[in-house]
Amino acid sequence: ARLYFDIAVWRRGPQDVPAGPLLLPATALAYGAIAVLSSMAASTMLPASARASRGMGLLIVAADILFVLLWYWVVLQIAARRERFTQTATALFGAATVLTLPSVLTVQLVFWSMSGSGKWLAPFALVAAIAVLVWSVLAAAHILRHALEQPLRWCVPLVVLQLFVEQLLALALVPLAR
Repeated sequence: ARLYFDIAVWRRGPQDVPAGPLLLPATALAYGAIAVLSSMAASTMLPASARASRGMGLLIVAADILFVLLWYWVVLQIAARRERFTQTATALFGAATVLTLPSVLTVQLVFWSMSGSGKWLAPFALVAAIAVLVWSVLAAAHILRHALEQPLRWCVPLVVLQLFVEQLLALALVPLAR
């Protein structure tokens, strides 16, 4: 966990992740478990009409993991850096696992601030949520920068595009609540 936190705050990079065959699946599973639990916690804040898609959390997380693996495998393949895939993917899932807790907390804070007596907190909650999102994008771009040996200005758009396509995939998997 300390290594992944250090990667998320730019103290270390994917090259510091041990290159073993078991670490990537273990890290992806840890990310998946935390993401499913977070999804379940976040869905409690949704209105009853939107909870119908709550059971889709496991499918969405599985699709998320597979999509991230595929996306970065293709990116590294195109960049002729395929040998860096395991460490890069492990670092991405590890950093995402570390950043899941602050992400869930800020989302919960946003939902809470939009209801009842916490409305005065809404602007601060939104700023906190945006800050965690920016931190997540920059952490992934930092990992990609080391993997591709490219400037951050090239890696940030790749991460943002990945997140955008991933959200489109999630929307396609979950029927919209009516």
